Amino acid sequence: MEFRRLLSLTSMALFSLAWQGCKREEVQVYQAPKDLPTPSNAAGATASTESGPGTARPDGSQSPPWVTPEGWQAVPSNGGMRLASYAIQGSDGRTASVSVVPLGPEASDVLENVNRWRRELQLAPITAAEVDGARQPVKIGAIDAKLFELVSEQPILDGKFKSRTLVSMLAVEQATIFFKMMGEDALVAENKPKFLAWLKSVAVGAPENAPSASGGPTSGGPSMAGAVAPPPATGLPTWTPPSNWQAVPGNGMRLASFSVPGADGAKGDLSVVALGAQAGGVVANVSRWRQQMELPPLGETELSSGLKSLSTAAGDKALIIELEGAGGHAGSNLLAAIVARADRTWFYKLTGPKALVTGERDNFQKFVQSIVYP
Repeated sequence: MEFRRLLSLTSMALFSLAWQGCKREEVQVYQAPKDLPTPSNAAGATASTESGPGTARPDGSQSPPWVTPEGWQAVPSNGGMRLASYAIQGSDGRTASVSVVPLGPEASDVLENVNRWRRELQLAPITAAEVDGARQPVKIGAIDAKLFELVSEQPILDGKFKSRTLVSMLAVEQATIFFKMMGEDALVAENKPKFLAWLKSVAVGAPENAPSASGGPTSGGPSMAGAVAPPPATGLPTWTPPSNWQAVPGNGMRLASFSVPGADGAKGDLSVVALGAQAGGVVANVSRWRQQMELPPLGETELSSGLKSLSTAAGDKALIIELEGAGGHAGSNLLAAIVARADRTWFYKLTGPKALVTGERDNFQKFVQSIVYP
């Protein structure tokens, strides 16, 4: 099967990866843009037979846009959401894995991600006030980023080993990229210098004086604010929200928000986000939502069978998905609509207690049906 997927992280093409492949079992290769800078090899990493990130191989493919550390073995991603996967083998059956996963900009919520990683290690959640103390400064290429390091309290791997996770996020214009290592505690700790060197070797460029996450300029780094693609120049769509929905201020990622009241003080949250025309595709977004709700992954056929469709007032097709949370999200539901148009893909997502979301199902569908795009 032939395919190509280009991930553009910023309007300046700061960091691009494309998938090219022939057979499902083959390791994925990369197509890096010609204008990517080639950083010098970071300590602890080796370029093997390649002269640098994005280098052309004899077979015409491209090396990945980073320097792969010695001892990391590339493994097939098997058509999943990963851009790259590596396996690390230690002694006594100890293993670790490394992944690069792109998600939408709405996946950039730090507290939500940290607590998801903590749940994976059977650790209690932390508060927003505690997140700052959990950050370590790190470089992804020339970009200032943060590293999170977490260790399980109990031996959760085969009942013998504690587990350690290292993860850093790159939040940019139309994506959030996760660089993650997880596995046996001591093996991950041993590979931490290589992980940091690998992050630093990532080939990223940036316009000068681009804004940082705090709003100030950076020295050659792209915006880390995670801004979404703006709506068309003609403005937002028009819609008719239910009378009980309360409009609330959006943020840098949302174009609109509503607070949805329920019984006994319960609150639901409705967000409106617009991304680029492709936006990762329906399957990737539904898979991401399932992961957020701690649901097991499904195949493309199973995912598609769970989608319903309806038409908006202007005749646009909306795909509807409803998910019931599990694990730490038990008792919560997610109800979302995806409207793919030529210039934007629009996401309307309601989350909250199960009773509230199911009770608002008709209101949600009427809201989506009322939408008229400029």
